[in-house]
Amino acid sequence: MTLDEATKWMEKGIVIVDHNTSYIDENVEIDSGTTIYPNVSIRGNSKIGSNNIIDSNTVIIDCEIGDNNKILSSYLTDSIIGNDNYIGPFAHMRQKVILGNNNRVGNYVEIKDSVIGNNNSLSHLSYVGNSEISDGVNFSGGAITANFDLIKRQYKKTIIKDNAIIGANSTLVAPVTINKKAFVAAGS
Repeated sequence: MTLDEATKWMEKGIVIVDHNTSYIDENVEIDSGTTIYPNVSIRGNSKIGSNNIIDSNTVIIDCEIGDNNKILSSYLTDSIIGNDNYIGPFAHMRQKVILGNNNRVGNYVEIKDSVIGNNNSLSHLSYVGNSEISDGVNFSGGAITANFDLIKRQYKKTIIKDNAIIGANSTLVAPVTINKKAFVAAGS
């Protein structure tokens, strides 16, 4: 972006670390206190709240993002993100993701068409698709939801209720419901 464009953002209280490598579409809205690091692209009709840290190599397209989030080198499209979340590095959120508050979405986690509640940990190397995850869930590394029925050619839903623990390298084959405080052993 040009220095003049960056100056307009900075006058609104947004920190642009390197205007030469950052891009922000004209329809984007950003509240004060948010910091944009180098090589960030924010496009479409994205709305970003206050006091967020958007670290280098992040792409945000048509997202609504709350306050106090830290987003590290991630790709986010068509999603709604609440407050106080820690995302990335290298997370991919796409197609109608709704993420609540105070969640940890770790490195190499992909989320698609899912609703995630509050206080959850989706550590790393995981895939969550067509799912509903309540609150306080630990979705361990390498766990996935297998949401596509190849024979019927349709997507199925996975539901994980409050305080469940999904062990490392587990595969949840939809349609399936994991009840409150359930424990799915590693490798299941």
